[in-house]
Amino acid sequence: MVKAILSLVFLLFTLNSYGSKVVHLKEFSILSLSPDVDNLIFTFDRVDRYRFIKLSENYWYIAIPKKIISINTPLTPKGNVRRILVRIIKGETRIFFRMEKGFKYHFRIVLSKNHHFLVIRIKRESLKGYKKAPSRLAVGGERLKRKVKPVIVIDPGHGGKDPGAIGLFGLKEKNITLSIGRYVAYYLKRDGYRVVLTRNSDTYPTLADRVRLANRANAAIFVSIHVNYTPKEKRKARGLEVYFLNTTSDKRALRLAARENGMSLSQISDLNKIIISLIQTTKIHYSKILASDIYRYMLVYGKEVYRAYTGRGVKQAPFYVLVGTRCPSVLIETGFINNPSDAIFLRNKRFRMAIAKGIARGIEQFLKKSELSYLPLDRSLKS
Repeated sequence: MVKAILSLVFLLFTLNSYGSKVVHLKEFSILSLSPDVDNLIFTFDRVDRYRFIKLSENYWYIAIPKKIISINTPLTPKGNVRRILVRIIKGETRIFFRMEKGFKYHFRIVLSKNHHFLVIRIKRESLKGYKKAPSRLAVGGERLKRKVKPVIVIDPGHGGKDPGAIGLFGLKEKNITLSIGRYVAYYLKRDGYRVVLTRNSDTYPTLADRVRLANRANAAIFVSIHVNYTPKEKRKARGLEVYFLNTTSDKRALRLAARENGMSLSQISDLNKIIISLIQTTKIHYSKILASDIYRYMLVYGKEVYRAYTGRGVKQAPFYVLVGTRCPSVLIETGFINNPSDAIFLRNKRFRMAIAKGIARGIEQFLKKSELSYLPLDRSLKS
């Protein structure tokens, strides 16, 4: 107890002594969307410079030169980060990170233009017996084919303790997405494709769980299914949107991404360009094509049941459930759960089956057109 009081007194004395030399760390989080990649996100009031020192293969620290960092947020280890320590040494605060042993780590650091966000992307590889997998994309655009059909991962959004959006008629997003996801799996399996559902009941896999499952399954395609919601213009806002991963300045898309990511709008607005800039452009290119194919077929099949079913376009946004996957990935907002017209049909079994058939046909069209029918892209498209 005495030690704790003395430490607090020392910290307060130190902060008062340095005055303008104090930098405030307002938020800290670790996005671990795959077992091999962690994104450490520091939110400061403002930083102009930083120091990154690697002490050993699994031990390093970050510091703001000649500044004391006032830490106003928990520093919780996650992913490959096993321990976090804070020390004041030579007039500056150093935040030490001890990583999981047995791996080699590669670092990439980005400081946002507004000087508020510092992002450290850490990728690990095994120290023992590590062999880089050969690219499955052959030179000259020719693709290596396998004799087996690809694995397609279908992700019904939300679930369990997370109901998602609540709409008219007592509809819950988690129930609608699971129903549609099951139908998509049925149609694809019927055509001979291998399908994995991130959940097949009312469970709650985290964003990291969903991505981890897709990568472990060697997925060739990842499709996340959701239902839209808007607090304003309930009668006007209706219809289908399909998103692929990219930066955006569209405020509504950013609000939607913030909601699906479980983040604040201020976080998503400033972070979207930083995080997405680290994603390989090949993955974005194929994801855009996949999104367009699914969008087109969903409208074709959806209109057979719901003639007024509207398309709001193929769009881009920084959904983090799409970041960690190593394959073309899209997120579908099937309709607006609080729009009277959309809600009536979303609760209709025939309509859910129809749009599920559209999703399945869009996926198959993409695979045929892009000649990826036998090609898991687990190593050729890296996040």
